[in-house]
Amino acid sequence: MMSIRKNLLIWLLTGLLVAGLGTGIATYFKTQEEVGEMLDYELRQIAYSMQHSTGFMPGQMDNIGGSSGDDNDFVVQVWNENGEQLYSSQPSIKLPKASAPGFSNLMNSDGGWRAFSVISGDRFVQAALPDDARWETAASMALRMLAPLAVLVPALALLAWIAVRRSLAPMARVTAEVERRDAFAMAPLDVDAVPEEIRPLLMALNRLLHRLDGSMGAQRRFVADAAHELRTPLTALSLQAQLVEQAQDSGERNEAIRDLRLGIARASHLVSQLLTLARQEPDAQRPFVQLDLAALVRQVIGEFAPLADLKKIDLGVDASQSGFMNGDKESLKILVGNLVDNAIRYTPEGGKIDVTLGNGSSGLVLSVKDSGPGIPIGDRERIFERFFRVAGNEVQGSGLGLAIVKQIAQRHGATVEVSNGENEAGAMFSVKFRPSVAG
Repeated sequence: MMSIRKNLLIWLLTGLLVAGLGTGIATYFKTQEEVGEMLDYELRQIAYSMQHSTGFMPGQMDNIGGSSGDDNDFVVQVWNENGEQLYSSQPSIKLPKASAPGFSNLMNSDGGWRAFSVISGDRFVQAALPDDARWETAASMALRMLAPLAVLVPALALLAWIAVRRSLAPMARVTAEVERRDAFAMAPLDVDAVPEEIRPLLMALNRLLHRLDGSMGAQRRFVADAAHELRTPLTALSLQAQLVEQAQDSGERNEAIRDLRLGIARASHLVSQLLTLARQEPDAQRPFVQLDLAALVRQVIGEFAPLADLKKIDLGVDASQSGFMNGDKESLKILVGNLVDNAIRYTPEGGKIDVTLGNGSSGLVLSVKDSGPGIPIGDRERIFERFFRVAGNEVQGSGLGLAIVKQIAQRHGATVEVSNGENEAGAMFSVKFRPSVAG
């Protein structure tokens, strides 16, 4: 599992290690270079200082004692113009004479030497230092230069670890706060005391909590309303079943059985509408596909034609042109079916229902117009509420059909409007789809 803390520490510590090693290596070689230049300068100064000395005679080197015990690594040698050595600071060390003045690299049995030579009159002065001593001195000074870096890198690593831990502490606090909550705690999380980088995440999470709160509230209301609405038909079924048992003759029994069947049909319709409403919840939505709404409307009208014929209702449809759009086919069939079923229920025997589909100024418009009693202006907003029924209406229904219509329309970005029919008689429901859903 990916860890932000681990990744940050790995990158920071790796960066510090690479930077420390790079700085150390560069410092080491730079120090060696500067120490080499400093020792070369000393060689040159020693050689120049010896060129002004006087009194060197052949054989004088034999009288110089104690030089071999000197801890000084520098060796100074002087030759005359005949190539005779006049002086050596350390007679025990045999070094060849350089071939030319200036800097040169010499070799003897002990190893390599760095030498500087200068000619002064008839004398040839040479100052030399062994390569081992040069590198030992350079390494010693380089290590002294690197000592602070060896302390600084671990200190910076510790500081980086502390900084990462403190920077991620707000996330740990938010995590602990979320873990302490129960399933019903939907209050927003505090976004003021968190770093700016994680504030958008918490704000998005708060919006999600708000939507979940609304969804859970809607589900709780739905369950409460469903339980309330189911109680009445179930009670009625129980009473009707008792009437069947208590019937004295076949006539009473047949009438009680007929009422029981009607009650079962009403309860079945209510349960069907409840299931349909549940399928339209946001977490149960199907993806949109391209479809012909005109063909869908004609199909639904064909399914409801027998029901309209039973009441001698003139059910007409005007959806001859294609109306392609993007939508959920099953949900749109339910929308059209509920509008037509609602019109048939409220249209008296011998009435008329017209269903039209056309292009309006803002997109496709589906209209269902009936010749029923109409809807009072004061109730036109409430008829889309769950289980609401117009007062004084004796038509049997679940009170869910129009709520389902509105929910499906909203999902498709459409609006549902209610108005009077022709000559202020009946009602007309208009579903206006946005152009963005058109195919």
